[in-house]
Amino acid sequence: MDRQMMLAFSQRTAASLARHSLFGLLLPAFQSFLDINVRKEVEKDRRVLAAAAAALKAGRTPDATDAQRLLHEARDIDQAFLREAAIFPVAINIHYSDIEPTRLTRIERLLDLGYRLLAPWQNTTRFRTAAAKAYTREQFRSALHEILYLYALETKMLSNSVRIPLLFTPARDKLTDTIYAVMETTADELASELTRKVYRPAR
Repeated sequence: MDRQMMLAFSQRTAASLARHSLFGLLLPAFQSFLDINVRKEVEKDRRVLAAAAAALKAGRTPDATDAQRLLHEARDIDQAFLREAAIFPVAINIHYSDIEPTRLTRIERLLDLGYRLLAPWQNTTRFRTAAAKAYTREQFRSALHEILYLYALETKMLSNSVRIPLLFTPARDKLTDTIYAVMETTADELASELTRKVYRPAR
């Protein structure tokens, strides 16, 4: 489910950016960059949700130690991303001191979401029932929106790690602002849409 959500987020972001003249020529390359980026995020999320499941199985709630371990593991996943991103004619030097506070918050939120959904899901075959036991409709929408928003914010910060000639910095900043604005809108729309699907009246 997380993979489907993140892929949809990436695809809808790219589709919205295609309507901006600024991205007419850049979109094919940027789409490839987004695809690589979202794959690494899906792997990070998989590890976070596995940690939530492991904590539940051990009879405890996920804690700061889990979050810090996952934050450290995320750097290893970043290295694989950088190797894939080497096909692009730019250099990326990730500024972890800037990115990791946001990344840690997202890990904590996803750990909590996973744990709170998995606990009631053990006693029902229906995800919708588990979600309704764990969250009110608005709480669920808000939780999804925050996780997607934090991903958008980290992506914006990551763009500042791309090293380009100083002359082109204003153009890079304009591109970054456009991407972030589109991702913010997409996060809100997608969180609302998924919530409607989960909390639709039973038939």
